[in-house]
Amino acid sequence: MQIEARVIEGLQVGNDCLKSMHEIMSIEDVERILDETQESIEYQRQIDEMLAGALTQEDEEAGEDVALPDIPTEPVPDVLEAANTEPERRVAKDTPDREMLTA
Repeated sequence: MQIEARVIEGLQVGNDCLKSMHEIMSIEDVERILDETQESIEYQRQIDEMLAGALTQEDEEAGEDVALPDIPTEPVPDVLEAANTEPERRVAKDTPDREMLTA
């Protein structure tokens, strides 16, 4: 009995909510909202495809026209040899330090 009363009360509240919604929105409003939602979903799908890297035929053709630089044929110099050598040390001149001035 108590459960049935709760169910009936829930149905009554639901009906009241629906009546309020019907007063606020017409069927045309609901259809407009559904259309806008569908358009937004389609737009988001297009963005997702672009971000996922789905290239069009035009994109593929544009990539083929790009000229890449030639690969070098001469060997790369050993940079490590220059890094392993000791730096040149300079000998300090035998000049006396500045003399302290007396006041």
